[in-house]
Amino acid sequence: MKGKSLDEIYDFYAVRYIVNNIEEVYIVLGIIHELFKSIQGTFNDYISNPKPNSYQSIHTTVINENGIPFEVQIRTKEMHETAEFGVAAHWKYKSGEEAPEEITKKLIWLKSLVEVEKDINDSEEFLSLIKDGLYTDEIFVYTPKGDVKALPKGATIIDFAYAIHSAIGNKTVGGKINGIISPIDAELETGQIIEILTSNSSKGPNRNWLGFVKTGEARNKIRQWFKKEKRPENILIGREEIERIFKQQNRALTEDQRDAILTNVSKREGFEILDDFYNAIGYGGVSLTKIVFKMKEESDKIIKEQTGELILGIESVEFDRAKTPSDSTLVIVDGLDNCQIKLAKCCNPIPGDGICAFMTKGGHGLSIHKTNCANFLSLKSAEGNSDRIFSAFWNSEKINKQEHGEKKNFKSMLKITAVNDLKLISAITLLLADIKVSVHCVNEIKAKSDGSVILNLLVSARDVEHLNHIINKLKTIKNITRADRHGV
Repeated sequence: MKGKSLDEIYDFYAVRYIVNNIEEVYIVLGIIHELFKSIQGTFNDYISNPKPNSYQSIHTTVINENGIPFEVQIRTKEMHETAEFGVAAHWKYKSGEEAPEEITKKLIWLKSLVEVEKDINDSEEFLSLIKDGLYTDEIFVYTPKGDVKALPKGATIIDFAYAIHSAIGNKTVGGKINGIISPIDAELETGQIIEILTSNSSKGPNRNWLGFVKTGEARNKIRQWFKKEKRPENILIGREEIERIFKQQNRALTEDQRDAILTNVSKREGFEILDDFYNAIGYGGVSLTKIVFKMKEESDKIIKEQTGELILGIESVEFDRAKTPSDSTLVIVDGLDNCQIKLAKCCNPIPGDGICAFMTKGGHGLSIHKTNCANFLSLKSAEGNSDRIFSAFWNSEKINKQEHGEKKNFKSMLKITAVNDLKLISAITLLLADIKVSVHCVNEIKAKSDGSVILNLLVSARDVEHLNHIINKLKTIKNITRADRHGV
């Protein structure tokens, strides 16, 4: 998932020490660092700087006498109970009894989640908010008074402002990093001192902030401000977006049919009043990408019921229709049905690869990319594309069912470096023919001054394991000095 090799996984082996008090934590840490050499950049003190969910522990990675790295965690019994069983696991109190101050602090994060959940319609948005507090890489920055704030890596001045208080975030007009005025979308780094500049004459947050804020907390608070303060404007924006979707789908619909489609979609999103639905679209409370597909489904349903017309899946204007229906059945896109998909040619994903889906322009179809595809990562980071990204995974049940029959092959591009001679291409094609692998094209992309050549080789493979077998076979050819997957 993180694109690392096995030798970069430092917590493959781990030891945890549970001690009686904080003083003993640091005594054990000193002994560990005296006995073993530590790996630079792997020390984390979550006791001095706890995670937002109250997790506390010392983490350090060291190397033993055999050169094997292993992670060491050191914590107190109380910290261990919190880490293993939750923030309230080791404390019980009678009804009506006031909670101790230390327990109250630990419950603040959970309480904030419960409060925010009431205002979030999208379950994926709520899950994203929880992940922000649990699973992201963190930075620790400070207020001018020295108070520490833990934020996910990539967080900005606006994220910091909303982490202090929603009223501060809503009035933010700028910020300083270590005393220097900086752009509000500047990414923060551990150890920086952040000062938020506010103004009572501020008109409130900018919709563009939603494109660069990192935390779900900031995103939700911005949307809630627009929900409460800009309802008439939100409704107009919502109506315009719905009209744009109808135009993109380019279907001859009567007013009654349009009304029925909108009524059904808004109810599926949990809105009984249509203006509430428009308002949610306007302030970003519902995913516009999902609305596109739900409107398509309702349109299909209504036309079929009223005219008997058979409606096929979405046709993409971005790429040709897949030659076989198996492309759409071998890949499952989280939360979406009946959508046209295509395996992206830039990275040629095959079973065994981690994959994600990206909605093409206009919402007409989805392209499936490897999660580490450079093109996909560029699209993912581009402003305004967050709602166009979907989780996807291979349909293992469908793939496994083919094992007893003709198993589907997927095209994959290989990069070959070899000593150039007249028999090179012949040797490659003969070897692949011998192991029954189809070759679709061979292109020379670069001839080097040392007499070697770099080739692109497009072959068919069943999955990653099969592709690795093909690569290993190619490496046995005498003049080939290197063979690997294109882009690796």
